[in-house]
Amino acid sequence: MTFVSSPTSFCFSGLIWRDNRLQQGTIHIEEGRIKPGRRGRVVKVPYILPPFADPHLHGGWGASFEDGDFGYLELKLKKSGVFLAIPTLSAADLSHIRQVALSFQEYVSQRKESVFPFLRMEGPFISEGKKGAQEGRFIQKIEPERVDHFLSIPQIKIFTFAPEIDGSSELAKRALALDKIPSVGHSQGTLKDFDRVYKLGVRHITHYPNALSPLHHRELGLVGAGLLYDNLQLEVIGDGIHTSFEFLELLLKVKGPTFALISDLIPPAYAPPEDDSGQKYNIQGKKIMSPGGVLMGGGTSVPEQVVQLKKKGWPVEVLIKVASENARLFLNYSPGNIAEGSQANFLLCGENLEVWAVFEKGQCLFWGEALHRKI
Repeated sequence: MTFVSSPTSFCFSGLIWRDNRLQQGTIHIEEGRIKPGRRGRVVKVPYILPPFADPHLHGGWGASFEDGDFGYLELKLKKSGVFLAIPTLSAADLSHIRQVALSFQEYVSQRKESVFPFLRMEGPFISEGKKGAQEGRFIQKIEPERVDHFLSIPQIKIFTFAPEIDGSSELAKRALALDKIPSVGHSQGTLKDFDRVYKLGVRHITHYPNALSPLHHRELGLVGAGLLYDNLQLEVIGDGIHTSFEFLELLLKVKGPTFALISDLIPPAYAPPEDDSGQKYNIQGKKIMSPGGVLMGGGTSVPEQVVQLKKKGWPVEVLIKVASENARLFLNYSPGNIAEGSQANFLLCGENLEVWAVFEKGQCLFWGEALHRKI
């Protein structure tokens, strides 16, 4: 009998995330749900944690959401320990975006559950001066007909916009009325620009502090706005490349564990050796750049960011919040809680929060060598 073929023959003992704190305990799986106590062989692990979230990624493992690779990417994400993810589209021709949205709708309609609740998009109403890796030819002015077309795509719930652009207030108001989430980003806006849309109800900033007007002592800019204003969801690429680890420490000291880690993964990240998706990039380890030297999307998954930050001394409780709970709560999903009777969705993790095994409804999706050695 193997661990994978019969996980219900084992129980797991370690520090468990339950009721918003770590508690020593033992659990087993029964009919796809968590039960307390011992049954069968005991497997001791450092941590038993809820799955992670990644609310901003474009693809990975050689695949792209814009090509409709939803099934392949969902499986890859689940096996890595991510159970909530938001497929993100770059600024593009809106007819193409609509086709991707229809493909997404067809995909999720054929599944009882998916880790993908909806789509998001960077743009198209952003600043040319802060476009980053976005293609300038797809950046649009805020005009009624274009806004009507864009907001009529129901599958897109979050989108990035620049608040300094003419018409941004009306865009934000219309989006909020439709229960969409306008997110400030790719912007040269001032603190005054941010304050205007904040008062309308905007509470989200895209890949903070990247592609935002910088902090200055006479003009706080959007980086300063993120530090100054409360009740914001700042999403941060915590890879040490897009944001230095020192900046992440500063952010934690100023804001507390209120932000959410994202990967911003693009197709060449984790691509197999035979894949050619990275040929048009300049790749240096986890750093992915365009041939012209522009820093592109991420190359480090949220689970891998968590390991890096744990090695730098970040508390486990903080990492659970920024890598799992905060994104779920902002998007009105229940946070993970490994409690009696709850669905058996959890991770077995090592001392540095390396994912050793992944469980979904009691079924083991992934098991690592570290766990094999224990059984």
